[in-house]
Amino acid sequence: MSPPRKKEELKILTPVGMLGYGFDEFLFWDAVKDGADAIIVDCGSTDSGPSKLALDATTISRESWERDLDILLASCHKYKVPVILGSAGGDGANVHVQLFVDIIHELITAKGYRTMNIVTIEAEIEKGFIYEKHEAGQVLPCSAAVPEITAHDIKTASKVVAQMGMEPFIHAMEKYGDFDIIVAGRAYDPSPYAAFCVYNGFTDMGIAYHMGKIMECGGLCAKPKSRESLAIIREDSFDILPLNPGARCTPTSIAAHTLYEKTRPDILLGPGGALHLADAKYEQLPDNRTVRVRGSKFVPSKEGEYTVKLEGARAAGYRSVFIGGFRDPILIGQLSSFLSKVEEHVRSKIPFDYDLRLHEYGNKGIMGSLEPERDYTPKEICLCGEARAATQAEASHVINTARIACLHAPYAGQLATAGNFAMPFPPYDIPLGQVSEFCIYHIVTSVDPLALFPIQQKVILGSNEYTEVADMKDIVPPTTKTSSQNGVSPPLSPMKFHPPAPQGHCYLGEVASVLRTKNAGPYELTLDVMFDNEEIFHKVKQTGLLSKDTIARLYNIPKEDILVCMFWDPALAFKSTIKRPLVSGQFGETDLHGSQQHAPAMYLMLPFARQ
Repeated sequence: MSPPRKKEELKILTPVGMLGYGFDEFLFWDAVKDGADAIIVDCGSTDSGPSKLALDATTISRESWERDLDILLASCHKYKVPVILGSAGGDGANVHVQLFVDIIHELITAKGYRTMNIVTIEAEIEKGFIYEKHEAGQVLPCSAAVPEITAHDIKTASKVVAQMGMEPFIHAMEKYGDFDIIVAGRAYDPSPYAAFCVYNGFTDMGIAYHMGKIMECGGLCAKPKSRESLAIIREDSFDILPLNPGARCTPTSIAAHTLYEKTRPDILLGPGGALHLADAKYEQLPDNRTVRVRGSKFVPSKEGEYTVKLEGARAAGYRSVFIGGFRDPILIGQLSSFLSKVEEHVRSKIPFDYDLRLHEYGNKGIMGSLEPERDYTPKEICLCGEARAATQAEASHVINTARIACLHAPYAGQLATAGNFAMPFPPYDIPLGQVSEFCIYHIVTSVDPLALFPIQQKVILGSNEYTEVADMKDIVPPTTKTSSQNGVSPPLSPMKFHPPAPQGHCYLGEVASVLRTKNAGPYELTLDVMFDNEEIFHKVKQTGLLSKDTIARLYNIPKEDILVCMFWDPALAFKSTIKRPLVSGQFGETDLHGSQQHAPAMYLMLPFARQ
């Protein structure tokens, strides 16, 4: 079927950065009725760990997907706006693509929607293909933080998916031009956006991919961050508008978004090429809420050198945990030696192989080896015990032995003899099932961009009896008071730092507008520091303090573990990316998203006073 007649501009609506998180129905219907050409939503990430791939688990409830999909189907039913979903189910495995199709089928039947054409694109990869590529030397680590792949990694992976580029989406649209919904497996997040642009005749790949990179997170690029956003694409530019009336995009907030979850902000590698942003320009439009972007460039891979990323995970034993706390200052003052004795006691009682971790939340519990502050004595400690063994029963035996030792073991100077450990709720020893871990996060080279991704169409018959689409009159419009991503107002005043900075100095956290850490994939952790004020940005930059030496000191790591350390002037930002001390989600994890590693940088002392 031939592609649609080219328009002067396209409107793409993304109601939320992750399907299942919920969005504002008033804003959604307002945008749909105003003429959205497509609704595109990302559904997946490696952020929530390896369990989805390894164990077919989901981190969003089926009920949440049903709620969001029902609204999308209602818009598709009445306005015939196409819906494109990438990375179905979170990991994009075939079982979760089918889960989405099942939910859509049930909703069409139950609600009486019209007959719809559902196109699926699967992304699971046969292990035989990976073995062949591995033997040919064509499976390479994604970065210096990722180890070389082994035959054991391939063999033990529960399943492997590949991140598809735009080509399978374009092929699906061309083959089934009357599609209503595309449900795709694992996809490079901007791919469905770029594909829809190309399919509709907007072939500047720099524009298409850059727009997709920003839009796949919904309104996260706005200030304050929100959920819903709209892209307007033209031949040589695109506009980004947050739909929440209390949010706005700025040139800095849009430029800064390419830092998010990425190793570096200026060159973004993806299937079939790289997006180069050094020459991108950002213009604030007169409404003071919309930003226009132009000048982005996409450099395609050489012919025959197309690459895709593989993601694989495996089961790695069984886990049981306990949760409780210490409040006795006598015990907390000698906690390190006390917990060492607990571990010794467990070793003396357990005859089989196991792993045990005792995470001291309130004292290095979150940051672990990255924690620079070693002499801090807290008033309370939350202790999370974690045991892994070959069976669930063995893991529970280990954690039970450790918990009882925490509760009743003696310590020097003890006054409180009734018990050492505050336990909030039974059951005290909690079985969590199988542990999982990533084992494949690699690039496979010289591949056919279509051959790995089977495409099928399924026509789901509907009665077409549904007539009631939500009337905006019955939905309360959002206000500027609930403009953040989760409907919670941003803080009214900045944090007061304690202790205060000496006279003539200030902390980095006092002058930065954003200071965050986040996973950049399962093997890397990235720090972003951004500024609203250009003068302050250059002042900080000129101090020379944001450097590899400082990052190594702040995070207790050798400089060779720092993969990127750079300023990004278009966003008034600094970025540093380091190797993760633990691969995201594996046994011993304390901060799955990597989002609570920023505090050491907040207290970096700067040699000037806050203005």
